[in-house]
Amino acid sequence: MKRRFVEKLFYLVSLCIAIRSAQGLMCLRCFDVTEPRLCNKIEHCQDGEIEISMSISLVCAVQQYRADNRDIGYWTGCYPKQECAAVDNRTVVSTKRSQYIDGVVQCRDCCTSDICNAYGCGSHKYPATRGPICFDCENVSDPRDCHTVTPCNLNQKCFIHEKSIFGKRYFTSKCESIMGCLPHFTGPVVGRRRDLSGLCIHCCDGDLCNSDCSTASNATVNNVNKPAMPDYVAFHAVAYSPTNNAVVIFDHVITNVGGGYDNTTGVFTVPTPGLYVFSWTIETYGQRTEAVLLVNGVQQALSRADQASSYYDTTTSFAVLKLSLGDEVKVKVTKGNALAKHTLFSGWKINKTEDAAFSVSLSREVTGSTIVFDNETLDTDSAYSTSTGRFVAPRSGLYVFMMSGSTYGNYEYSCKLYFSNGESQPDVWVDSASGLYDSSSLMSFGWLNAGEYVNSEASRMASHSVFAGWQLIDDSSVNKTTYPLFLAHLYSDSSRTPVVFSRIYSSYHHGYSGSTGIFTADRDGIYIFLYNIEANRGLVRTDLRVNGVEKFETRSDGRHSGYDDTSAVAVLELSSNDQVSVGVKYGTVDGGQSLFFGTLLAET
Repeated sequence: MKRRFVEKLFYLVSLCIAIRSAQGLMCLRCFDVTEPRLCNKIEHCQDGEIEISMSISLVCAVQQYRADNRDIGYWTGCYPKQECAAVDNRTVVSTKRSQYIDGVVQCRDCCTSDICNAYGCGSHKYPATRGPICFDCENVSDPRDCHTVTPCNLNQKCFIHEKSIFGKRYFTSKCESIMGCLPHFTGPVVGRRRDLSGLCIHCCDGDLCNSDCSTASNATVNNVNKPAMPDYVAFHAVAYSPTNNAVVIFDHVITNVGGGYDNTTGVFTVPTPGLYVFSWTIETYGQRTEAVLLVNGVQQALSRADQASSYYDTTTSFAVLKLSLGDEVKVKVTKGNALAKHTLFSGWKINKTEDAAFSVSLSREVTGSTIVFDNETLDTDSAYSTSTGRFVAPRSGLYVFMMSGSTYGNYEYSCKLYFSNGESQPDVWVDSASGLYDSSSLMSFGWLNAGEYVNSEASRMASHSVFAGWQLIDDSSVNKTTYPLFLAHLYSDSSRTPVVFSRIYSSYHHGYSGSTGIFTADRDGIYIFLYNIEANRGLVRTDLRVNGVEKFETRSDGRHSGYDDTSAVAVLELSSNDQVSVGVKYGTVDGGQSLFFGTLLAET
């Protein structure tokens, strides 16, 4: 539903005016800028109680929108913390009191330190090397009435000067050269003094330090290059102890970029709001084990590992969620027992805030060649249809897809993704026995043009099967032939290390060798991997290795049903030239449905 964004901004301004306090957090405030860091206006925010007896807490915010003419713009200012995660699908963005632009709000990022909204929603930061950001006003009667700021050069400092005009005191604040600061003082360049008439003259070296003469000597640098919110968020952890009807403590941490995961509680706390992808793997032995993904204690998804006595089974599932600052995410075993060493949890933030994302699942068992997932939990661009089962790309770019298919009873069949652009895709098999569940999972990618679609294909799927995906990058922002990305499958059985997944999909792939089975990172960054290992009438133990060193292990057990697939996701922070591969620790990997996938998530 449309609404005028100008009215919402007026509401926010009214809240700020009504709050019973004058000063507080200082945030950049602009209504229509090409980059948040170019905003030169500032406002003071203050927590408190508003006139209508509502408690409100204000933070700094950046909001990105796309106008109907496809232009991208930003709004910055104070914003109620309680509304930080609520991004309107459709709104009207104000530029002036009498004008507005019809557009789509794509992202809202919030933070809690002075001028921390100088960047957000994927925009550029202030340069790492720069001068301070200073107040810039001439002849105001109160320094607190200055609401304009400017970036200073490297050879400048912030300056504030109190002077008497017509018997009244006025304040001027600006950037001043280091040499220009010297004549004002007989002491150090940076400091606070009074001139002969008793009026203040002050030079200082820190963001917004020239806000007030009376407090200038206590000014500290507000380093906008170290914001409260991390640039990237990604984690991966393994449970080294079994879990029975409790929250799983994944105590062995492999990756924790952004510091959101706590290995003493098993809880991931969202350090910056946005879209997140989660994957969790549960292993059981001789019983049915169910695990749920919880957000603030509320179930978002469920997965089942199920096996007869004396045999192992593993399940991997996915979810894409829009989360708020401080939300808590965890995995809880609600039935059975999750085994140690092969039970995993990972997650990462989707940093490209303008990109599409969706996550759907089944509420019941369905049959048919095209699986239509009826339970839609996220669809940012209304790109997935619960009537056709198709995800239609809203714009061109690189998309990553995830599928976890499960079945119940004595069935075996293949699952795969279908791409309307004709891109060939591998399949995985589910092989369940009477009275038992079984599942298989995969990740894939596609360079899609706007209007091309993807759907999931299988003869049947049980409840809680999942289909999800997101846009990673757009066509215009990257060279397709050099972006680190691959999908490969194993042609024939193998017990060698590394496992050589020799059939490579897509003409656009980079970094993986189909002759050695090794992926080599060509840049520092955060990478996502998935490998699926199929066992044929035997037990197979494999591991993911970085530079030949094991990171974690998985187990596939085909001794009961004949075949068994085990998938696992890895989130790794790699340096340039690091090598990633899959090794065999025991048994023989079955060809055909064994897969290896990897992609760069973010360059660091």
